[in-house]
Amino acid sequence: MRSYAKNSPQAAARFLVLAALADGELDRLELGALEHFPALRKLGLDRDLVDAVLVDFCEDARRSQQVDADRKLEFRPGDIARLLAEIDRPDFQRSLCRAALSVIGADQRVHSGEAILLWAALDAWDLQLANVLRSPKAFIPSFLPDKTVRPARSPY
Repeated sequence: MRSYAKNSPQAAARFLVLAALADGELDRLELGALEHFPALRKLGLDRDLVDAVLVDFCEDARRSQQVDADRKLEFRPGDIARLLAEIDRPDFQRSLCRAALSVIGADQRVHSGEAILLWAALDAWDLQLANVLRSPKAFIPSFLPDKTVRPARSPY
């Protein structure tokens, strides 16, 4: 994976691209959520930049053989931590976590990969979810398991 300057718009966009891909699929709803996130421009991001970083990210993943036979991304230990280390301003980190929640929740589900990425960011950036969600308009997605769980039939 290529490196970006600390706190650069490209580093921020890559985190949001990761959030969009963390469930194993690229969903138009998830990327579209960015267009409706009000602080995006304040972060120095726009849809064209996110799209360009997405293309670069996929190319980097292909070149570094981080795509398995099922075309899913595989990260080695430390990969995510290294990418998260490119963002070190606390205000930027909180804003990016809010934007990531909008991306993750766009399909009204939180998949395990998305939860893992979000908690990795909160941990790496020493944030608490309550502080990230302090905005009254913050989106709080519902947690749904990756697979549908059906209760066993009652014999009664």
